[in-house]
Amino acid sequence: MNGTELKGKGILKVVGILYIVFAALSILVGLLGLLGGGLLAVGGLGAEAYIGAGLGFAAILGSIVLILSNVLGLVTGILGVKWCARADKAQTLFILGAVLVVLAVWSLISAISGGSGVWSAALGLVLPALYTWGAYQNKQSA
Repeated sequence: MNGTELKGKGILKVVGILYIVFAALSILVGLLGLLGGGLLAVGGLGAEAYIGAGLGFAAILGSIVLILSNVLGLVTGILGVKWCARADKAQTLFILGAVLVVLAVWSLISAISGGSGVWSAALGLVLPALYTWGAYQNKQSA
């Protein structure tokens, strides 16, 4: 089937571009967090230096998690844009989308149980759901 006939092509391309942009920005924030955490960890002086070191270490760990989690979003976005017109890759894109939906649901459950960021986590379901829907439409068109 010709790639222009795939129903989910447009959704996958747009959402893929959004994933690339958001993931790249988040990775940049993570890199800045690594820098800031490192400076905080080594910058403490005097009797309370261990507090700065502990906070710096926590910032570094959080930044590493942020970077690693957004690498998946970046790869997913790139593949979505690259393969949006390929029916033979629809199943792979669908699986990636499903993984992103599961992670977004997990984030939402964590936010609900923690009592904060519920709306943000709920909005975080939109892109993975759209991505998965586009991949599903491509699967059905093939």
